[in-house]
Amino acid sequence: MSHITVSPLSTAIPALIDPSLVAHRQRHPRYQPDLHVIATTDSGDQAIGLVAHTRWQRQLTRFEVGEVELAGSNHPDLVAALLATATESAVAAGMAWLRCALPLSIASQWGMIPATLDSRVAWRGGDGSLAPATLDDVADLVALDQHAPAPRCVIPLRYEADWRWQIAAQPPLVARDRFGNVTGYAMLQGGSVIEGRAVDAGAARALLSRLPNTVRELWLTPDHLLTQAALELGASVAMRLPPDDAVTPVWIAIDPLTALRLQQPALATRLATSRYTGWEGSLGLRGEWGSARIECRAGTVQISAGASIADVEVTQITIGGLSALLLGRRSASDLRATGDLRCASHEVGVVEALFPAAW
Repeated sequence: MSHITVSPLSTAIPALIDPSLVAHRQRHPRYQPDLHVIATTDSGDQAIGLVAHTRWQRQLTRFEVGEVELAGSNHPDLVAALLATATESAVAAGMAWLRCALPLSIASQWGMIPATLDSRVAWRGGDGSLAPATLDDVADLVALDQHAPAPRCVIPLRYEADWRWQIAAQPPLVARDRFGNVTGYAMLQGGSVIEGRAVDAGAARALLSRLPNTVRELWLTPDHLLTQAALELGASVAMRLPPDDAVTPVWIAIDPLTALRLQQPALATRLATSRYTGWEGSLGLRGEWGSARIECRAGTVQISAGASIADVEVTQITIGGLSALLLGRRSASDLRATGDLRCASHEVGVVEALFPAAW
């Protein structure tokens, strides 16, 4: 491929992307103009990367994410140029992660991984009595995201401004109790539920019974409250890795040290509730991305740059392996089996206690 030039996306939007999509992104509560870029080759091929600043959560860990939406040519060189520029901008803006929808066959070249397995629950919908959320529901939706039972995997974290932006574009369907309070919500894509929350298992059952009758699947993890309710009602779940050619959301830790430090409270909690409770020592992590040291003392966990001699040595971990550990996507023993992580066999247990796998 010829020389690639990457520059900010100007006000003259190329025909390869819908201007209304750009305008929608510009209304995002954390919109930053310099996070929208275009890559062009000498031969005229073009691709656009729209980068939104989003927030996500896994258990006790909350983190800032640069979420990239690509349009135009899908040539790997153009995609690589856009992702590299998005990474630089996102790190400069204080984000530790990058998220983008790509085929796994392309994403794996850069160490990007799916946060969860591809999970599908067969479901035949309900009576269609759910109503779209309104701006009056924002406080209830924020409370649901903050306090409702959540799966162990990575989930979006929205605050008031995020929900106002979401409702203006595509409001979720909500269930209310007899007092008008929101007890659950569901977001749909075609005939599938792609996201949802409920205050408890009873509310989850009620939400399922009121979904549109066109719904045929729940794209939710097996430990999700809505999935558990569906399974109790006789549904079945199928799980697998996304196919290599399927476009799926993939993740990578673009600032590994910051991503690790965000996990400090969660690491202390995990260690205290594991079979290694009371363990005091250090864990060194090394890879092409750099190195870090995890110090466990007196019930606290501290993470610092560099990895001097430690009690437990992970002598090599790929960036994809580190991302998988932090997201709970794969266990340390699984990563060790594929060569993405190297450490002594008797030390794997400590790593798995600190970074347990989720669905």
